[in-house]
Amino acid sequence: MARLRKVLIALDATDEADEVLEGAVGLNPRGSVDIQVITVVPPIMGGVSGMDGASFAASWPLRDMEETIAQEMTKNIRERAAAFGIEPNRVVTRVGRPAVEIRAQAESRGVDLIVIGSHGRHGLSGVLLGSTANGVVHNAPCDVLTVRVRNVEVTPDP
Repeated sequence: MARLRKVLIALDATDEADEVLEGAVGLNPRGSVDIQVITVVPPIMGGVSGMDGASFAASWPLRDMEETIAQEMTKNIRERAAAFGIEPNRVVTRVGRPAVEIRAQAESRGVDLIVIGSHGRHGLSGVLLGSTANGVVHNAPCDVLTVRVRNVEVTPDP
């Protein structure tokens, strides 16, 4: 792999984001790499379809909800990134299909590497939980590093 100049870190607003940040920041020991972080809010509006549904959805408070979610996610990701030495203005938020938006951001910035988390699961759970990472890996305009995040299992209290 060539020398890294620009890296795009794709995060969601879960605790797993810290593991991805740790893996990505480790690639930049001297702080010479241009790092940008992206988080993508899937559109709430995507669930409303049809000609009547489109006009209904445009006037519905779902747009306000979508904006509120985007603002909260941005705040969360900025705080997490700052804990790893990444300036808040290096975080961008998009609304759309995560894999598509991540690839588009990588292409528009001419990044050398995308860093994204992956659960490392197989079978049906891998299809459901790894679809964003899979969509980025298979169509990316550059190299992709997947950081395996721990598989947290919730056990009920006795």
